[in-house]
Amino acid sequence: MMLSCPVRTVRLLAALLLLSAAAAFAANKIGVVTNTGNLSFGRFVANTGGTIVLNTAGQRAATGGVVLLSGISVTAASYTLTEIGTGKALAFTTISLPGSATLSNGSATMTVNNFVSDPPNTVVGSGKTTVLVGATLRVAPLQAGGNYSGTYAITVNYQ
Repeated sequence: MMLSCPVRTVRLLAALLLLSAAAAFAANKIGVVTNTGNLSFGRFVANTGGTIVLNTAGQRAATGGVVLLSGISVTAASYTLTEIGTGKALAFTTISLPGSATLSNGSATMTVNNFVSDPPNTVVGSGKTTVLVGATLRVAPLQAGGNYSGTYAITVNYQ
């Protein structure tokens, strides 16, 4: 007898972005955060559950009973930090990542946590900067199959 486990596909859709840019308005420059790539954990089979750890380079590893499958791109999220307008150049000073986020397929949920970024939380730069974000997906035993999606917020502080 052969057992069949449902296959899951997980993509974290474009994140909600928050800017702390009071200094930006005073300088007549505005900091802009653009989502240029979604967080995608790819396809997998849950089996007895575990985690999928996705690093900022877009490489994933499974723990527990999770079995990774091919067939869908696996990617870290990516954001471009830029500034527009005239005046004094802005400096990107910090990036705050969420503690966790919830993904849903309409009836079942999974948690994403342990968010990481490259560059890490403290950024000193101006002009155009790319930020990559990875995270850990918590998969329950026999997690229901389907396409899961959700949102999360990052905050970029400008000076």
